[in-house]
Amino acid sequence: MRRLAAVLCLLLAALMLPSAAFAHASLIASSPADGALLARAPATLTLTFNEPVEPLTIRIVDQGGASESLAEIRRDGAQLVLTPPVLGDGAHVISWRVASADGHPVGGSVTFWVGRRDVDAPQAVRSNDALLRGAIWLARLAIYVGLFVGAGGAFFVAWMRAPFAPAMRVIGSSVELIALAALALSIGLQGLDALGLPLSSLPDAEVWAVGARGSFGLSAAIASAALLLALLSHRVGGIGGKAMSLGALAGVGLALAATGHAANASPRWLTAPAVFVHGAALAFWVGSLVPLALAMREPRQTAVDVLMRFSRVIPFAVAALLASGLLLAVVQLERVDALWTTNYGRVLAVKLVLVALLLAIALWNRLYLTPRIGQGSPASRHNMRRTIAAELVLVAAILGVVGLWRFTPPPRALMVAAQPFFTHIHTGRMMADVTLSPGRAGPVSIAIQLRTPDEEPLSAKGVSVTLSSPDNGIEPSITEARSLGDGQWQASMAVPIAGHWTLALDVLISDFDQVHAEAEIQIK
Repeated sequence: MRRLAAVLCLLLAALMLPSAAFAHASLIASSPADGALLARAPATLTLTFNEPVEPLTIRIVDQGGASESLAEIRRDGAQLVLTPPVLGDGAHVISWRVASADGHPVGGSVTFWVGRRDVDAPQAVRSNDALLRGAIWLARLAIYVGLFVGAGGAFFVAWMRAPFAPAMRVIGSSVELIALAALALSIGLQGLDALGLPLSSLPDAEVWAVGARGSFGLSAAIASAALLLALLSHRVGGIGGKAMSLGALAGVGLALAATGHAANASPRWLTAPAVFVHGAALAFWVGSLVPLALAMREPRQTAVDVLMRFSRVIPFAVAALLASGLLLAVVQLERVDALWTTNYGRVLAVKLVLVALLLAIALWNRLYLTPRIGQGSPASRHNMRRTIAAELVLVAAILGVVGLWRFTPPPRALMVAAQPFFTHIHTGRMMADVTLSPGRAGPVSIAIQLRTPDEEPLSAKGVSVTLSSPDNGIEPSITEARSLGDGQWQASMAVPIAGHWTLALDVLISDFDQVHAEAEIQIK
């Protein structure tokens, strides 16, 4: 157990270190493209994501470091259309922060130049508060304990007819009240993370308003209702108590299915129900541990009756837990090597080891201790309490590890999150800014900005785009781009594999004049 705790601490410490912004939603294109040089200031700016997002803060920073928030933002599906102030010549940075569909904030920046590229771009300020991330993790751990031990325990007591020991009421009520307090605090912490602010900004009203928005706010509301129902069920017996505890258990599944990586993975009609089943089954199993341990102190027949009722039901809960977990892991990982090549996969690997230990203890309890308790062995009841204590330690470790997923994007999101690839092509007669979005193998959108050597938009009658990879034995593939006006062209192609490619442009200036240019590009 000490070694497992050390692994958990190391994982948490690694995730608290400063790092690049984690991707949930992903920016797949922008206009202007990142790194573009424009002849004149654009009237609008656009950011295109892989899914619809909620804008949180979007600022434009000029080369002198002056920053101005953009208030005029129009959402068009997965695209944000921004109206900037009057932009002068030089470097500009669009610093953006949005909330993705899974409730997690995402940030980044796009740099472009107007008129000239003779100055460096300003640096966008990014908050990376390790203390805030630690507070988010602790709050999430407290919420998980309240939902699984508290709400799950209330359901077990009501439906498995476990003796309602005063200790269970104290334990259940305590973890539920702590979880309610952690839920309230998590709203503010979510707002801080969304706006990229430090813990010192927690009293700001805007922080709490932003934290309560979107899927996270909905999940927090459902979780609060589940915890309140569990609290009430401790004090209400009979059918009323059963109904409240059932509502609490369902609330656990619904709260988890309302937000997060897994519940928002495609196809959502499959993953969201899988998260619901996974959460409800886990709450039943974890919630059974404390009342089962307390039941082992009751008279022999009472302890045996409770244990037998639990033994008949738990195989179905474990089967549902494992089936839904396997489905979600396949969807999130997408490939086997992601289990050890990504932070998300490493967290999952640690969780799987802990779950395997938990299943081994549960199997020992079922096959060895349960029959002996039925035969009246006092020592077996004592050993059952000890193994349940070990299970609770493992559950705490599992919940702590699962809480780290708040900071680790799944591999499926990382695949989408490949940044656009930008290259600048310069010949004696023409300059071209070319952006491939996304910059990875698969279907790509190619944006081309043509200019004269004097930085004026270049008029052309047609543009052909050629991609080839002689090193991989791939012959040239050619497509015709379509004009968007003002020297801008757009094309769509497929890049089947990663590696070095040659991109060539054939620009038809007139019926008798054509310009050829090419560049080497790297596809991830």
